[in-house]
Amino acid sequence: MPPVGEESFRFFGLERDPFAPTAGPAFFYFTLEFERCLFGLKKSIDSRYGIVLIFGHYGTGKTSLMRHLFYHIARRTHLYNTAVLGSPNPAWSSYALMEEICQQFRVPVARPTLNAYQHALNQFLSNNRSRINTLIIDDAQNLDRREHLEMLRLLQNIETPEHKLLNLVLFAQMELIPAVKAQPNFEQRVNSAYVLNPLTHEDTVNMIRFRLQKAGRDPSQESLFDEESLATIYESSQGIPREVVTICRNAMVLAKRIGQARIQNSIVLYAINNLTVKGLVG
Repeated sequence: MPPVGEESFRFFGLERDPFAPTAGPAFFYFTLEFERCLFGLKKSIDSRYGIVLIFGHYGTGKTSLMRHLFYHIARRTHLYNTAVLGSPNPAWSSYALMEEICQQFRVPVARPTLNAYQHALNQFLSNNRSRINTLIIDDAQNLDRREHLEMLRLLQNIETPEHKLLNLVLFAQMELIPAVKAQPNFEQRVNSAYVLNPLTHEDTVNMIRFRLQKAGRDPSQESLFDEESLATIYESSQGIPREVVTICRNAMVLAKRIGQARIQNSIVLYAINNLTVKGLVG
């Protein structure tokens, strides 16, 4: 299903796409759980506590939370020195992992050896100890091999008497948990861990309304989705934000196509049963 076009925005009284697959930070809906997690992340980073883990199933908002965190700290380069490692390759060796980390921090290395990369990164972090150095890794479940976690653990040995010189923030699927538990030396260095759970029914409805308002929908207007359709969206998505967004986007395109200004349950059911993999194979 194509993205919601400008013509569709205007049809529903909107200024922009409320359910774009990659919406900006302004469209990120904060539940109490997300706020608690973000507060803990900022506190751990600012205090230089070391390792923080954020777990969640597919589509629960880990990458969106990561982007919001990065947006918060990346603008303040006088205080933070931040690198992001996105979707690391599971086949990477320790050497390849260290090489990529150095590249993301823009650390020059004279000789391409593992020891040279480690020494160069250590020196770089020491020279930049006046700033808060943070490495953020998305899709960290790809680094579930023993050598990966051991290399990340060794990075935590770089410290002053007061604090760590490198924060590690790992966003991962739930399958990383057994790998972490299998390595006590790494697990014991984790300062805090959070799990992003699916949304409740109330939060699902609030997220939909929040995004519509951010896109220009007047909150005094009648709800774009009727109550029955909202219940169906929650039941089908099970509160997974990514699936909620997909269903809403497809339903809006269908409603515009048939000239329906308010989205009823029949439209949502058609979108679920005919335009999603779940519907096609269910």
